Amino acid sequence: MKNIPRSCLPAFLLLALAVSAARASTIDEIVAAAKKEGEFNFIAGAQTFGGKKAMAEIEEAFNRKYGLKARINFAAGPDMNAMAARVITEAKSGSKSSTDFYLGSQSHYALLHQQNALEKVDWSGTFPWIKKEMEIYPREGVLVYTSLRGMSYNSTLIPKDKAPKRYEDLVDPRLSPAWAGKLAIPPYVSWLVEMSMIWSEEKVKDFARKLIPMSVGRLRYNEEERIVSGEFAITANMGGAIEQMWKWQAKGAPLVAVPGSTPVLPSYFQLGVPRSSAHPNLAKLFVAFLASREGQALLEKHEFVSSHLVEGTKMARYVKESGIKLQEAKESIAFYLKGEDSGLQFKEELAKMLKL
Repeated sequence: MKNIPRSCLPAFLLLALAVSAARASTIDEIVAAAKKEGEFNFIAGAQTFGGKKAMAEIEEAFNRKYGLKARINFAAGPDMNAMAARVITEAKSGSKSSTDFYLGSQSHYALLHQQNALEKVDWSGTFPWIKKEMEIYPREGVLVYTSLRGMSYNSTLIPKDKAPKRYEDLVDPRLSPAWAGKLAIPPYVSWLVEMSMIWSEEKVKDFARKLIPMSVGRLRYNEEERIVSGEFAITANMGGAIEQMWKWQAKGAPLVAVPGSTPVLPSYFQLGVPRSSAHPNLAKLFVAFLASREGQALLEKHEFVSSHLVEGTKMARYVKESGIKLQEAKESIAFYLKGEDSGLQFKEELAKMLKL
């Protein structure tokens, strides 16, 4: 095929070539391209990764790892659902993404995957410390921390020998008197819906019918202080229960978390690069950095979170020493890829029970 002068190429093809050139493939090439980008943007919840103060330390360590002088422009933004919608809208409109990397769990990444909103990156082939299994959504999302849900209780109000060891114990009449009049439940339908990944829908509904009348209040995720204070003795489910236990116990609080199922249902929080990222090379390096041992140490320091797939992390040790089994990522992915319309009647029945 004859060489065609660039001046004769259509505009869309010139753009594709430019984008391809910007997508470096080796670490050295990515670093060289990143130096030309200079700074990059991250929009997420105000306390993500420890907030602005922690981000300054993360930025310093990130630059030191790659020999950069880049600046992270961190800004507080909407929740993960709204941010995922923004990334998709920006990708579809052809405008540059307002955030250069996105943090979310399996449900968010299912939506981003379906909308082709993320850049495809050979993460494990480019960065030697990233294992293939850390690509929860292959070539799209890299695991940065593993969050384990479960029951959380105040150990001064419910001693360990009387505490539930599995979700079913909450509604066992032989055990439930220990938390009668002290039980809270989450004000969401999603936690019950997601239990259908390991239980039948009928078992979930039977559990909900017994549990909801026993509750004396609703407790949102990240409201663990209401358990610590003694307002409630126990909550039936808490997102990030294990990490929150570590955070509160470091302050001397009597908060204990118990994974309520086998396998445990984890939230796999991942980072990925939007297809329309304005600074894709810095973004790739940053994603890889937080998946490294150095990055994990900073996440543990500031937020008590880490990946169970990075050797030596607190979460890796907890999973190994406790002997718990986590639901495999592929099973979780299959569940979320079914979409919002899947099991709609089941969700509506649960929402009605919860009076949502």
